[in-house]
Amino acid sequence: MTIKVISFDLDDTFWPIMPTILNAEKVTNNWIKENYPGVGYLLGSKDVLEIRNKLLKKDPGLMYQLSKLRQLSFVELGVLAGYSEKKANEMATSSFEIFYSERNNVVLYEGVEECLDSLNRQYSLGVITNGNADLKIIGIDHYFDFNFSASGFNSAKPDPVMFEAVKDLTKYKGNQICHVGDHPINDVKASYDCEINPIWFNDQGLEWCLPEIQPLEVTHWERMEEAIKTF
Repeated sequence: MTIKVISFDLDDTFWPIMPTILNAEKVTNNWIKENYPGVGYLLGSKDVLEIRNKLLKKDPGLMYQLSKLRQLSFVELGVLAGYSEKKANEMATSSFEIFYSERNNVVLYEGVEECLDSLNRQYSLGVITNGNADLKIIGIDHYFDFNFSASGFNSAKPDPVMFEAVKDLTKYKGNQICHVGDHPINDVKASYDCEINPIWFNDQGLEWCLPEIQPLEVTHWERMEEAIKTF
């Protein structure tokens, strides 16, 4: 067994993210429109993007702090809509709690949990993510020995910092580590450049776009364990 450690991306690797986010936005926006109609009127306007851009210009590090960026944006939006700062903060906090609950209401791809349960008995498992999902809320945190996120490192894939952190933490070399993810650059090329074995999770049947790399491709989670054993 060459592989000792497996790291995983989360969004679009363990679950489809777009339906989850769209539903979270819908539920949250409906609540805002009902409880804070002034803010609801501004939803979807150019003001939302302008506020976000202003916050990022003031503090570029917020691009790695998705939860904080969202809450700060809604405080600003609330004030712009005419609410007091206290009310705007209350709205931002409550609306984020609603959004975050729905954001973590994910539907795992078929075979994910069964595969993790089996892999967990044989390898050290971890997460490398640019997102802000909460594995404990989702109910799969017990499978993992580490969870590295962009917010924790103030840097996002394809920056090598989180991949190198896996080597530092586990004390294994790159050829003893495998990374599984859906993104050709953020997951596959980024791990490959760190001399870590990449697996491209491609459930959408997409064409591979980087001819200089020929990663192992897996289209269904039922085939993941078998693929990992080929390294």
